[in-house]
Amino acid sequence: MRHGGWWNGAALALTTCTHNERLKCKRRAFNALIVAYRNQRIGQSSVPLPSFLDEAHRLHSFAPPFRFSAFFSPEDTLLCACASESALRRLKESNSERSYTRIAELTTGSGLVGFHLLQCDDRNRLIGLDVDCRATEVAERNAKVLRLDRRAWFECADLWSESTLDTLAAYDPDLIVCNPPYVPEPRTEMLELEAGAGMDGTAHLIRAIELASAIRPDAMTLSWCSLSDPQKVVQSAADAGYSLRSLFIVAIADGEYSGTVRDHLVALPHAYINESRETIAAVAPDGSARFAYLLMAGDFMRDESEHRHDADVVLSIQRLCERFRASGLSALLNPEMTIPTNTWLLDRWGELDLRVILHGRDTYRKRAG
Repeated sequence: MRHGGWWNGAALALTTCTHNERLKCKRRAFNALIVAYRNQRIGQSSVPLPSFLDEAHRLHSFAPPFRFSAFFSPEDTLLCACASESALRRLKESNSERSYTRIAELTTGSGLVGFHLLQCDDRNRLIGLDVDCRATEVAERNAKVLRLDRRAWFECADLWSESTLDTLAAYDPDLIVCNPPYVPEPRTEMLELEAGAGMDGTAHLIRAIELASAIRPDAMTLSWCSLSDPQKVVQSAADAGYSLRSLFIVAIADGEYSGTVRDHLVALPHAYINESRETIAAVAPDGSARFAYLLMAGDFMRDESEHRHDADVVLSIQRLCERFRASGLSALLNPEMTIPTNTWLLDRWGELDLRVILHGRDTYRKRAG
């Protein structure tokens, strides 16, 4: 492997150290290596997609002592926050006399997205539901840390329970938010509770849409991905009376769970991944990925109009995913969608940067020396 001048400079910094300073020099050399490599990577990028880190300012409120549940993906959560903001704005535009928004976050985890929406307007209210009681305990603690506990309530609840429907009906939310598990599960393998979502990865999403169909909130925010039949998600929402109004997409590398089911994914007709060298080099410069896929989130509005264009939206999403599978990241440069669409790239370094933000930048710098 050829490292070039940036590697040689880091190596020189290490070899010129005295014996007593070697540990400190190693740290300096490693930090210099990271900075130089990042600069080189950015300069050589062949696909000029904006970095998803440009949106990370939404996460700065959630550094320690804020805590996370057992399974937490910052990129999924941040994308859902972007789409939820859009839904919140659309709700206010549709009814300027609305005094506050009642938000219900399903599969709430640490509660981050819901808390972010509470911070957007100090009149909003939140109920968060999660099947993991430990997650709701974490969310309750976070509400106190953020001083939002008077406007946020959390319950341990199974999405498929009749009591969950009763709880939501009594609360009568204006906006439902759901950022659920979405990894398709092979028939012979059960993934962890926080990851698996049925054979095509849509189980929790379809249930969230069923709940929305029953209680009829004005708006809905869903997160899904190109692994979990993206057309089915949007079509199911349309069948329930909800039109997708804007779409948010991030190209990322395979993860802990998605990478383990790669063979299952390639056998699915509606799972869209890209394994080209150029795409892998962009999302995982360290060579740590097998494929790339698309995270998606959208804001939906309840729409009773007879002149909806849901079929056109579903078709445009299918075409985008097919272009991504065939051509990689270039499909996101000009998505040719029928609704407003935002696209970004998040590589492995970006994933690390998001975690640094969330786990305390000052703490990271001290540990790095």
